[in-house]
Amino acid sequence: MAKKQTFGDKSSKKSYDVVCPACDQTKQYVKHVKAVKTDTGWKFRSLNVGVCKCNEKEIYA
Repeated sequence: MAKKQTFGDKSSKKSYDVVCPACDQTKQYVKHVKAVKTDTGWKFRSLNVGVCKCNEKEIYA
């Protein structure tokens, strides 16, 4: 049987120290929820987006 992973094991594998090549800042990852209108109603799409000085106005506006 497979070994169960804990949350600590999963989070230690992810590298969040990604540096933006344009502004030389580390990116902070946030969950961005976008509302999309369809024929029958609204759908919500969630994306994990890296935010730095270059795109913080687009994401937070």
